[in-house]
Amino acid sequence: MFCWSTILVTLIISFGLFIGTELSGYNAETLSKPVIRENCTCDCWDGFYRGVHARGGYKTIYFNYELQTILLFGILLFYAQLLRFYLVKIATTRQLNLLLLIVPIYANYYGIWSIINYLNDHDYHRMLPSQTFFTTTELVASYLFYRCLLQQKSDNMVEPRMIYILAIICSLHLLLAVGELTVPRITRNILLIISDIIPLGWTAFLMIRNAGLR
Repeated sequence: MFCWSTILVTLIISFGLFIGTELSGYNAETLSKPVIRENCTCDCWDGFYRGVHARGGYKTIYFNYELQTILLFGILLFYAQLLRFYLVKIATTRQLNLLLLIVPIYANYYGIWSIINYLNDHDYHRMLPSQTFFTTTELVASYLFYRCLLQQKSDNMVEPRMIYILAIICSLHLLLAVGELTVPRITRNILLIISDIIPLGWTAFLMIRNAGLR
């Protein structure tokens, strides 16, 4: 189970990065200047972790030996573990309603990938604060949605406060996202707000069906 879940997590993240790039659009200037791997060099990294080995030439991954590197690796491992846990949970419990988390999970990974890029670019002031807010609240909403779906077998077990907090977070995200629907990347934005529409619709349906939760 561990090996299969690890392989599946790797494939899902790779596919998600590809889709995210497709939705965000390509940098035409970068594509017009392809990398020639045989003779390219890069002196913009310290190469400290390389030790006595040469740092020149093409590398698949360049990174500097600094605090941000540890932070980035920690974020990557944390989110990879979350996805693996989710896949194992579906496989072991066979609760198909957990599949409703697929779109919110994608939004989580899109957001954290943006944070990783901002940290990697050392862009701490322009977009990082707002993206951190969205990503953190998105993670909280996904966790609440996950807990509610696990308890859905018995409506009385779903805590009303969890439903209300989930609805408030999703509504706030939608209100803040409305202003961005006019930008050129409208397809990406619509797909991202669906991650809030699904939990919000689910909470509304549950509250309509069960008067005790209102």
